[in-house]
Amino acid sequence: MLGKPGPFQVIKSEEAGVPGSPTQPPRRRYECPNYQTCLSIAAAVNWDSFTCRGCNGQVEESLFWQAHNAQRHDKVAEQICEIPPIRYHCCGDGTTPPIKIVGR
Repeated sequence: MLGKPGPFQVIKSEEAGVPGSPTQPPRRRYECPNYQTCLSIAAAVNWDSFTCRGCNGQVEESLFWQAHNAQRHDKVAEQICEIPPIRYHCCGDGTTPPIKIVGR
């Protein structure tokens, strides 16, 4: 796979809005099965915008954690953002550490 797990935050440059400065709109892959999750993550962590440019179609695991943490402190984000749960699965033998399962 090419690219890295996304989404990626779009940070406005200081030249944004200056006449003649090149502006490149964020690339969005609306057909991506993770698009709604990425949109919810961006909303939960209060990003102004995000892009799928350079994304390999997977979601960066640390963003799930950030979004869940943000939802604990923001009841509106908790209501409107659909972030897949982070679950743990343990093998049951007591010697193997739990396996983290993010999403579906």
